[in-house]
Amino acid sequence: MSVEAPLSHGQLFSWREIERYPPGWGHEANLPSTWDLRGLSPALVDRALERLVRRHETLRTTYHLRDGLPVQRVHEEVRLPVERVDRQVADPTEHERVKLERLAIPFPMTGDLNWRALMVTYRGAPMYLSLTFSHLIVDVWSIHHLQDQFKALVAGSGAAVETGFTPRELARRQREESWRPRQAASERYWRDVLAGGLTDRLPTLPARTEKERLELTLTSRRLGGLAAQAGRTHGVTPPAVIMAFVAAGLARHLDTDRVTMSLMSSNRFAQEDQHNIGTMNQLIPFVTAVDRGATLAEHIKRLHWAGAKAYRHSCYDFDQVTAMAARAGEDPGHDCWVNHLFRAWFNYVQVDRRPADSADQTPATLRWTPLAQSYGQAFRVRVEVDDGETRVLMLADPDVLPPEAMVDIMRTLALGLQLAVTDPGRVLKDLWSGHGWDLPEALFPRELPERAARAS
Repeated sequence: MSVEAPLSHGQLFSWREIERYPPGWGHEANLPSTWDLRGLSPALVDRALERLVRRHETLRTTYHLRDGLPVQRVHEEVRLPVERVDRQVADPTEHERVKLERLAIPFPMTGDLNWRALMVTYRGAPMYLSLTFSHLIVDVWSIHHLQDQFKALVAGSGAAVETGFTPRELARRQREESWRPRQAASERYWRDVLAGGLTDRLPTLPARTEKERLELTLTSRRLGGLAAQAGRTHGVTPPAVIMAFVAAGLARHLDTDRVTMSLMSSNRFAQEDQHNIGTMNQLIPFVTAVDRGATLAEHIKRLHWAGAKAYRHSCYDFDQVTAMAARAGEDPGHDCWVNHLFRAWFNYVQVDRRPADSADQTPATLRWTPLAQSYGQAFRVRVEVDDGETRVLMLADPDVLPPEAMVDIMRTLALGLQLAVTDPGRVLKDLWSGHGWDLPEALFPRELPERAARAS
């Protein structure tokens, strides 16, 4: 038996984003997780997984099209999509290789469960579980909760678990009369953003269209620690500090004093949404001034509060927003509103709970991705903090931001974070004053990669 329902706002946003991917890029919607099973019995692992699936509708949900619109179908029972293999694990990093291999396999958007797992055992004893989820059904926040609950189940914890609203319940709530004030506030916010204008100098692509992109990754263990320290100093969040200097660098290279940044919001600010298992992320844009005469402290706080205001309105019906944009005279000139409305976006993902260390002296690295994701927005930054290491992945259209501009924005970020802690009274234009600020190798490498390395 199954029950069919409309999509929640988060599900619809993920659907509209993923359906625009060009052929061959469907795996970009995948999210991984690896769970340590050593010391557990196969029966205990199976029971814990079965209880998780019974507990959470999202693990029993498939997607379908009804009259051209996506719907969710929640099944009462499903067969666990767990593959099993028994082999000796001689390489301690094998699970990382397996994760990447399985991450590269896309899910069909309709008709099947959007998660899978590989259980690796040795002589019958469980070693690890490699899971892959589609962003259609969960976000990173949900995966953390699922892992915590799995650990509690195999440990024999009988404590009650707060599960939050299911995606089906969220979809119902978002269509009730009580939701109308939130919907009206979101629509007012969007009208203001559209009236203020988007960043017109960033071209956008139609759906399923590819174009050359460059991707540059700055990796540093110290950088994330400085962002956290600067956040405490200025009373803002670490993501806000990083985003502020990304926006500053973008404004400089677009030769503008106003930028539109789009933030990926978790939409879990209310206590009642802390334990929801599902996909709730949505992008929300804001238009802000970048004043090169402002101090670093002033700039950081301006960007923080602009972002905070945007977050308040980041749960919305994407199809309604696109219709509103069309009525407001927005014309993307193509069929991809996702690219048009969110031209420059920023996302910060805390993969695990280990904090970064601002005193870590491990040398930073800067590398070009050999094969960059060749579609989507003209500018995108994704920050990943994992195992105390911060990776800043910048994707850009080389016709808008050539390689040297991308490197300069990364340098601006590293220098801005350092000065936000040591000398926040400096003005923003000092970041490009040509004084040759000394950046430690733990923040930015002295040897820069050649662009040719991108195609190697």
